[in-house]
Amino acid sequence: MSNKTFDLTQLPISLIELLSLIQDDQEIVITNNNIPVARLTRLNPITQMSLQSEKTPKPGINMGAMVMSDDFDEPLPDEFWLQNP
Repeated sequence: MSNKTFDLTQLPISLIELLSLIQDDQEIVITNNNIPVARLTRLNPITQMSLQSEKTPKPGINMGAMVMSDDFDEPLPDEFWLQNP
């Protein structure tokens, strides 16, 4: 990967041209009075895919952590609905 440096006050090219340089596997360093203030690099699509797969839930990871009663879908008794507040 090669580097190119541009000064912010004298930036000779547009953002689209900067992005095309990045696509050509170059790194862009933007300076302000010879002090680096930004670095533009290409995102690695493989890294993005691996980050997404790490966030994907794995089935069965918490088996037995929650127990559901056999009568969970039975109607509630009338006493529940007729209670006075």
